[in-house]
Amino acid sequence: MVQFLKDYPTYFDWLTQQCRALKVPSVNGVQGKASYRLSQTIAGEIEKTGAIPFSQFMHHALYEPGLGYYSAGSHKLGEGGDFVTAPELSPLFAQTLAKSFVKIFAQSEAAVLELGAGSGAFAVELMKELEAQNQLPHKYAILEVSADLKQRQRQAIEQAIPHLVDRFEWLDRLPSQFAGVIFANEVADALPVDLVRKQKEAAQKAQVKLDDSGFRLSWQDAGSILEINPYIRQWSHGYTTEHHLQTEFWLAELVESLTSGALILIDYGYSADEYYAPQRTQGTLQCYYRQHKHNDPLMLPGLQDITASVNFSQLAYTAHKLGAEIIGYCEQALFLMSSGIERQAAKLAETLGSDTMAQVKISQQLKKLLMPDEMGENCKVLIAAKNCPVQLKGFALSNKLHRL
Repeated sequence: MVQFLKDYPTYFDWLTQQCRALKVPSVNGVQGKASYRLSQTIAGEIEKTGAIPFSQFMHHALYEPGLGYYSAGSHKLGEGGDFVTAPELSPLFAQTLAKSFVKIFAQSEAAVLELGAGSGAFAVELMKELEAQNQLPHKYAILEVSADLKQRQRQAIEQAIPHLVDRFEWLDRLPSQFAGVIFANEVADALPVDLVRKQKEAAQKAQVKLDDSGFRLSWQDAGSILEINPYIRQWSHGYTTEHHLQTEFWLAELVESLTSGALILIDYGYSADEYYAPQRTQGTLQCYYRQHKHNDPLMLPGLQDITASVNFSQLAYTAHKLGAEIIGYCEQALFLMSSGIERQAAKLAETLGSDTMAQVKISQQLKKLLMPDEMGENCKVLIAAKNCPVQLKGFALSNKLHRL
């Protein structure tokens, strides 16, 4: 037995040392015990072969049933939590996107499949807006891996729109066929990735090993990636980045499931030229624990978020290869402004009358959704359609398909 997994007190001391290094409060007993069990599971996988690919470690850390960051109940969404997504930030996000949903409904079916619905905020606000427009979908399906979040979503929907509860259903797996809108906001950036680096003229892939000090990275030859990723030949010695093979498989399943309608992906990411820019020598992998950002994914197993920016060129190519039409690609700010978010905000402000604080709050929400140094430029929108000839106002100001 390696030293840090000798017993729970030893493991808790190990976690405490990591928290001190990050200058954040230590974990509590419940979190520590869950992380201990998760690390034992990962250690068991490593002991079988001596090492596991980093993508396998990331999968366990985020999605191990009942223990991983997303599948357990320890993480928090919204203000004061580990992270804030656009739907939790403002109802304007869902209200504005509703226009695109209505357009797609008209060319396919009035149905929604949301992947990773978080707190349920997007579903609630979207359904409110669609009801106001007399455009309610006959079905709203949610595919969610976390039992804790499923419960939160049900509670949010039952409290806010109880008369629409019967239209919702929760899925454990992707349906073999679906017509309507498949929506994923900040989902792809949390899918497991492999870490790769250039060493002279060779490519290497990260493996995770185990010793008395904890988990550590080692590197092995990965010549096949040279054929898969042509950018690697241009990298300098030591250039490190991510390889998104599982993301490609994930998108392929979505496209194959979609019989008619559109897939809306909104996430942090870049086109391939930007993703693999010469100056981006350390890739995009980031970790978040209690709103503290750092770059060590092997710390605090199961207790921290691990994300990598999305390669939108790869997603667009995969979707196109499987017969989908790429409708558009641009920054979130441009898509929301083209879709009328400012008019939506003015409409909301009118309902609030002379409430100055509420007006200020709306202004702050718009800033976070639209400003370049916030979500506005860092988040991108990619929409692909199948058997659905639709044009969306969201790309009226800018459609950057040529950048993909």
